[in-house]
Amino acid sequence: MTATMPTSTLNKRRSRCVLFLILSAAGQTLAASISGSPVSSPKPPMWPDQFTSKFTVRIEEYGDDFNKPGVVYYNWKTKTLRSDFIDWCLPLFDPPGYQNYTCSFLMTDGNTYFVNHTASSWQDYDCCLFAEGLGPITPDWVKNGQYNGTDTLRGHKVDVWWFPGTSDPSQPCYAYWDTVHDHTPVRFFGLVAVGPAILDYDWFQVGPPSADMTKPRGGCSKECEPTGPRARLVDMPWPSCG
Repeated sequence: MTATMPTSTLNKRRSRCVLFLILSAAGQTLAASISGSPVSSPKPPMWPDQFTSKFTVRIEEYGDDFNKPGVVYYNWKTKTLRSDFIDWCLPLFDPPGYQNYTCSFLMTDGNTYFVNHTASSWQDYDCCLFAEGLGPITPDWVKNGQYNGTDTLRGHKVDVWWFPGTSDPSQPCYAYWDTVHDHTPVRFFGLVAVGPAILDYDWFQVGPPSADMTKPRGGCSKECEPTGPRARLVDMPWPSCG
């Protein structure tokens, strides 16, 4: 079955929602309350210049039993990031339609491309331009967040970082957890078209990624467009994240 491809007509707000889910890696609660008192902040962690991480996607809307695997490949030396969503692709359309296929988002050359795994090799996959001018985040991206103390998560003592996304800075729309002792990523919470989502980092390895980080042979120059009758982008209201 041919997979539905995202469109490049995302507005800036929706693009950032998708971007954060793509870039990062559950308990019963997807978000915690922010402390009302100031917290002494450590130096924000830095991502390694190169790494590979396996993650699990969890979507609140789909219930506690929903979990799908993925892999993120990051290479800041080439300003490239690739996120694979395996056997389930991010739903961006209403109606959502068929989503049980593998897809990738490739950030390179300062743009983001959608790659549909339709062939036997990466270079032959279908590809289109998803978001022009939207490249990978820098290794020091956590410095833009607000430190919110420590916690215990998935058996790790972690630092907690919040990223305000509403008009009220005390209500974050994104959150990030990393281990206190060596800053290994543990979890990322963010928003996608269907609502709150979590990426749990299950495995993390520093070093050059082994995956193909180049654009497929077709060049990906065409813009992504939705397919299917009456397909349109999900127009969900911007939620309160408290």
